[in-house]
Amino acid sequence: MILIADERRRVVLPKPAKAGEAFECVETGDRIVLIRLQQPEHIKPAVSRQPLKPGLLKDINLDEPAFESIPDEGID
Repeated sequence: MILIADERRRVVLPKPAKAGEAFECVETGDRIVLIRLQQPEHIKPAVSRQPLKPGLLKDINLDEPAFESIPDEGID
């Protein structure tokens, strides 16, 4: 297949390419190779659909640090 660039150096890809797809451009000598990249899977954040129970956080003081500092850390 031969593709010809227009005045703005644009080339139209054949129909199997969909809008928004990403390609890696690899130049080897006088050739340019486009490699189709896989789209990352849609990852949903780990969020519970159920609200927290009111009594769950009653004994937690959010103003105190969650962990005690280790003496060898150098943090005062």
